[in-house]
Amino acid sequence: MANESKKTVLLTGATSGIGKALAHEFGKNGYDIIAVARNEKELENITSEIQNQHGVEVFTIVKDLAHDGAGQEVFNEAQKVDRTVNILVNDAGVGQRGNFVDIPFEKDQEIIHLNILALTQLTKLYMKEMVQRNEGKILQLGSVAGFQPGPLVAVYHATKAYVVSFSEALATELEDMGSDVSITCLCPGPTDTNFFSRADMENTEVVAHKDKLMQTPEEVAKGAYKALMNGERIYIPGAPNKVMTFIRRAIPKSLQSKMQKQFYETHEE
Repeated sequence: MANESKKTVLLTGATSGIGKALAHEFGKNGYDIIAVARNEKELENITSEIQNQHGVEVFTIVKDLAHDGAGQEVFNEAQKVDRTVNILVNDAGVGQRGNFVDIPFEKDQEIIHLNILALTQLTKLYMKEMVQRNEGKILQLGSVAGFQPGPLVAVYHATKAYVVSFSEALATELEDMGSDVSITCLCPGPTDTNFFSRADMENTEVVAHKDKLMQTPEEVAKGAYKALMNGERIYIPGAPNKVMTFIRRAIPKSLQSKMQKQFYETHEE
């Protein structure tokens, strides 16, 4: 039998950005953590940080989620930890800037595997367990990108549209079941993480104006934790992001697309 006395969260993408900030937020609130990431050294570092600062236990799973069956592999390895996973956080994600025709299909495939397939597989595996015991929460990393097309980052935006739609649909299914399980989709705007360097977006308008446009990962994580505990379906951090998302949903997609493209264009001094 799993150890029921400890609250435990399984968190993918735990070593950087919003994932790392969420790890600290859950640790601060007394959750033990099963941290998943592909870099073993970075997992060791975050384990030391969380245990030293918050006094909770951290278990690690070294896994690259961007390949077939990775979600099942994570689930199988997590079963070896003597804990019930009370909360699943699907944070791992990646993007790539460039014209769609210029980006190798292998990169598109990596984005889709990580942002959609691994997320969907882990959600199915853990949601089944949660529904059976009528307890649990799931936090999905969506994005304001999921509400509009994103020329120059087309596949990334499309994957986040999937996450938003998928999460809202599951929230309704859970309500219709009368289940106490909840699902929250976190939809941050631009956030000051390594996402932009990994996606070849450092010399873009959005990064050039990060002081005005970006929140810190800690700000996003704090609000996300509260929204998850409150059972909110969609959480968009920051009033400007909420307003912009609402306005853009009311205008034609062609105009949304052109507006969004400006953020990803090369910044000119």
